Order: sequence, then structure tokens, then C-alpha cells
Amino acid sequence: MRTPASPARLLKTPYITLILVVALVAPVSASGFAWARKGVTVVVDGGTVYYRTQADTVSDVLAEANIKVDVHDVVSPAKDTPIEDGTMIVVRHAIPVKIDCNGELLDLDVVGSTVADALVAAGLDPSLGLNVEPEVAAPLRANMTIVAKDVFLRISQEEVEVPFDVIQKPDSSLSLGQHKVTSEGKAGRAIRVYEIVVTGGVEGARYVKAEQVLTEPVPQVVAVGTRKVSRGIPVISGIAHKGARKTAKAPADGEKLTVTATAYTPWDAGCGGLPVIQRKLAAYNVPDGWGIIAVDPRVIPLGSKVYVSGYGNAIAADTGGAIKGNRIDVCFWTGGESAARRAALNWGSRRAITITIIK
Repeated sequence: MRTPASPARLLKTPYITLILVVALVAPVSASGFAWARKGVTVVVDGGTVYYRTQADTVSDVLAEANIKVDVHDVVSPAKDTPIEDGTMIVVRHAIPVKIDCNGELLDLDVVGSTVADALVAAGLDPSLGLNVEPEVAAPLRANMTIVAKDVFLRISQEEVEVPFDVIQKPDSSLSLGQHKVTSEGKAGRAIRVYEIVVTGGVEGARYVKAEQVLTEPVPQVVAVGTRKVSRGIPVISGIAHKGARKTAKAPADGEKLTVTATAYTPWDAGCGGLPVIQRKLAAYNVPDGWGIIAVDPRVIPLGSKVYVSGYGNAIAADTGGAIKGNRIDVCFWTGGESAARRAALNWGSRRAITITIIK
């Protein structure tokens, strides 16, 4: 008798069902696992990284990404904030710096990118006239030292000497080129008000704001020989051009500029003597009664007409290695070497004056 085949087929049915269930569950489990991973963007000090994560909070993401955060650093949103798909986390690490404020040293951990950020963190306003090194726009570097000094203006009143003028008069009794002082000059006195720039307690540039003459200077009178010499030792003549007139009136308009003014003569070292001045007078067509000044061409273009207080009208016709920025050098040559050197000496080593660039 043969064994029926039907029971054998019935025994296979549960196994087939199990296989079908496993086949259906496996893709669902896999898709569920992928769905549980969230996309998170992390920005650390300006650099951006995208993560896929199953972390629950901001703190878990930072730990998973091995991003260290100190107590002075800034994290947004807060560390205990739950993570959702599309969350953005911003981390800004504090930078340790030192600020030297007028000699007082301050250690700070600054969350920022520039020197200005560090000054604000220290309670200093970069816009209120601070002298800062490095400049406020410079990037922050770890352990850098920022020096900040106060800048303010101080008013000072001083009694000063007013130099005398030199007046030349032709004298036919003297040989051409000879000079003779017939009346000695005498300096006057004046009260001068200065505005002084003070940086970190140290005085810097001084600017004349007002002046009141107490005693007028007495001009020096010099006789200049006009008699030609036909025999004997020849006399080297001076320049017929009279140079700048101190009595020239200031122009009614023009560009005002505060400068530091020094003085020189053609006979000073490296100046080349009278022939150099003669060439410049001709090259720039300097009018009689006008002088020559040396300038920085980047500030005052060569050929400019300039009124210089205490000197007169002049043409910017010279330059010099030491003449940089807001600085000029006025030239004295009238009356010969001796008189010119006295005039330059009376001018002083330097003056802070306001000049007018004539349009």
C-alpha cells in the first residue's frame, strides 16, 4: 500500500509562510533604521560639516564628531537641545588674548574674529579715539597682545620768540655781492596757544591755534653792494631774485593744511649751493617776492602755489629725503650765506603751522 503524498505538502506550508514574513520584515527594518538617521549641519569657527547621525541632543552630536567645547566657547542651540532632521549647530571657540590698556594688562577669552571684537569684550569703544596696535580690523590670533592707548587733545599756552625780518637795501659804495649789516635785528615776543595730541600720556604733534604778539620784532637792515668790480679778484654775485616776503597777505580762500615746517639754505650740506636755486627759480617760473619750499609730492604736488604763515608766498619746487607727509622745508637765500643762515636759524628747528594751498 502506497503512502499518501498530501500530508507532506501540508507540513511545508508554515515554513513557506515564515520565509515570506522574514522577507517582508527585513526591508521594513532596514528602511526604519535609515529613517532614524538625521541630517545635521555643524558650523565650527566658520567651517561647515554635514553629518548623518542618530544622536539625540546637540551635546551627543558634538561628542560623536569629537568637537571639544570649553566653558568660554559659544554653542547654539544649547547643548541639551533635541536633534531633528535639518538641525544646524554653530560653535565659536573663544580666542585667548592680552590687552595692554595704558600699561594695565588684561587677559581675555574672546569670541570674535578681529581686534575690534576684543576691545569691545574688554569694555573699550574702538570708535572713541583709541590708538590701537595692531589696527582694529586685524584678525585675532591666539595669545596675541593688543596695545590700546588713549588719545586726546591738550591746550597749552607758551611765550615764544618771534623772528625778525631781514631787509636788504642796495648800496653803490659796496662791491657787487658784498653785504653789510647796517642795523641789527631784534626778535619779538608772543603768546602762542598750541593744541597738542596726547597718546597714552605722551605728547605728540603740536598745532598752533592762536597767537598774540607782545613785542614786535625789529627788522635787520643789510646793505647789498651794487658796484661792479672790473679789476682784481672777481666777486661771486648772489641771486637778484628777492625771495619770499614775510609781509605777504594770506589768501582769502584755498585748501588749509597743518604741517611741521623746518628751514634750510642752499649752503646746507647736500643742497648744491646757489646754482641749484637759480635752476629751480627758472624751471618753476617763481615770481619775484615768492620763495621756494621743499615738499612731499604725494601731499603737495610740485609746482603748487602755497602761502606759508611767517614766510610768505612760495612755489613747491623742491623735495628732500626727510620731507615726508605733512612736512615742508622753507628755503632762505636772500642776502647771501650769512644772512640766509641767520634767517633759517631764526625760523627755528621746526614749527607747527597752518599753510594755504592757493587755487
